[in-house]
Amino acid sequence: MLAGDFCCQSSHDVNMEKAPQHDWYLHEWFATQGLKQNDLVKQLGYPKNTANRLWHGLQPYRRDHIDEIAALLNIAPHELLMPPEEAMRIRRMQSVLSEVAAPLNDPAPEATTGTPAKRKVG
Repeated sequence: MLAGDFCCQSSHDVNMEKAPQHDWYLHEWFATQGLKQNDLVKQLGYPKNTANRLWHGLQPYRRDHIDEIAALLNIAPHELLMPPEEAMRIRRMQSVLSEVAAPLNDPAPEATTGTPAKRKVG
């Protein structure tokens, strides 16, 4: 190493842990149902400090937070990890797909009765 190698070093480590970045959509989901941060305290019994830290992204969420908050919102836990609009699009798509697939899941009339189904002519 040369003496000049250390002159430009910084005490800042680029690999240093950053403030937590949360990938959940707590505010957006609460807004869809008219809920506020205080509902974490009132309805789920969270301590005020925990509710505040979760709300402002200062505390990482845990699986039990996701499960409890999703139950409060009456949504699937994984939906908290996506914007409400995307979750609604997926729900609509699943509904359409289940309607399309329903006839495929129903047994043919002849399979259940043992006689061929009568077909309308005309």
